[in-house]
Amino acid sequence: MNAIKQLEKVPGMLAQDKASALLVYKGLKPTALVIVEGDTFKDVHAPVRVATETIRSIETIFFELALKHTKTVEVMNAQDDSFVEVVRFFIAPDQSIANTLKLLFDDVSTHHAEIGRLLGYPETAVEAFLTPNMLDQDDVPESTQEVSRLNMRLLGHRLSKEHWRVEVQYLERCGEYIKSVSPLIYNEITKEE
Repeated sequence: MNAIKQLEKVPGMLAQDKASALLVYKGLKPTALVIVEGDTFKDVHAPVRVATETIRSIETIFFELALKHTKTVEVMNAQDDSFVEVVRFFIAPDQSIANTLKLLFDDVSTHHAEIGRLLGYPETAVEAFLTPNMLDQDDVPESTQEVSRLNMRLLGHRLSKEHWRVEVQYLERCGEYIKSVSPLIYNEITKEE
C-alpha cells in the first residue's frame, strides 16, 4: 500500500509513532498520539517550522488509511536553550474519538486513566499507573514465553506488578503485524541499541 511506504519516509516522526498509526489502521489499537518534531532553533522569534509539505503528506497518509485526526502545533523548549516546533496528531477511526483524545491530552495530569484506556492499554496497567502497583521499568523483562525480545520493544506504556505477563501478550500480535506490512518500521523499533 502506497500510504504505508509514504509513512515510512516521514521525517521527524519516531518509528514507534508510525507503528502506532498502523496499529490503529488495522484495528489493533483504538487511537494513537503521533508526534512530529522540526529542527531545533535558538531564536524563538525566528522559528524553524515543520515543513508544510510534511504535514500535508501526513494528512494524506491518514486519509488514505481512513484515519481521522485533529492536530496541535506548539513551540517547546528543547535542550541547550533552544526550541523545537512539535506537531501532535491525535488519530482514531472516528473524528469524535480523535477530538476526545486531544481534549483529554489538554489536561493530561487529571486524565491519565481515560487517556490510557483510549490508547488501548490493558485495564490492569491503567489502574496501576502512578500507584505502588506499577512495575519499575528496570523490572520489565526483555522477553516472555509468549512475547519475543524484539516484539517486547513495542511496549509503550507502564505495566502492573501483578498482571504484567498478561498485559504484554498483545505485543506479539502487534509486532507480527508491523513486521508483515512494514519491515522497515519494525526494524527501526527493534534494532539493537
